[in-house]
Amino acid sequence: MEEVELLVEVVRKGSQRVKVRKGARVEDIVKLLGLNTEEYVAVLDGRVVPDDELVEEPSKLKLIPVVSGG
Repeated sequence: MEEVELLVEVVRKGSQRVKVRKGARVEDIVKLLGLNTEEYVAVLDGRVVPDDELVEEPSKLKLIPVVSGG
C-alpha cells in the first residue's frame, strides 16, 4: 500500500502531519481526525474541494469550520 503524507491544518485547532493511503478521500482524512465532514470546508493545496476528492500526492489540507447562524 502506497502512502502519502499531508500537512493538515484544522483552523483554530492546530496542524499535524498525517499519513494516509494514496487515493484516500478527503472525507476519510476528516473522519480519521475524529471530525464531522459536515462541519468543515476542505481546502486542498489552495482550492476548495468536495469530500470525495482523492488525495494522490503529498499535499496541504486546510479544514475550515463552517459558521452558521440565524
